Amino acid sequence: MELIAKGLISALAVGALCLVIVVQRDGLIAAKERATLAEQEIGQRDTVIISLKDAAARNSKASAKLQAARDDIAATLTERENLIESLIHDNPPIRTWAESALPDAVARLREHPAATGADDYRQRLPGDHPLPVTGSGAQD
Repeated sequence: MELIAKGLISALAVGALCLVIVVQRDGLIAAKERATLAEQEIGQRDTVIISLKDAAARNSKASAKLQAARDDIAATLTERENLIESLIHDNPPIRTWAESALPDAVARLREHPAATGADDYRQRLPGDHPLPVTGSGAQD
């Protein structure tokens, strides 16, 4: 009887050991799968990070070009304003012209705020001069 009990205990121990091994192996397989998925996600994130860094570098270069163009335009504007001021100051006919009143039609244009779209522009047109429909050709 004692031999049977020892055999059963040994069989139970071997069975428990096999069960532990199977559970550990399944856990190890699941952990390897999770690690593989994590590596893939990290690779995808690295790719996204690299593309975002590239886009940021391109945007930075474009911004620098725009700023340089803006600075050039501002310098040209200042230069032209200075030229106009010097012409007005140094040239009597131009000074007379600059000091003269604007024609009534031009003065009326300056009284209205700028049109911000086609509808704004259309509303400001006189009723007896409507805009032609696009593509309708010239009216003689």
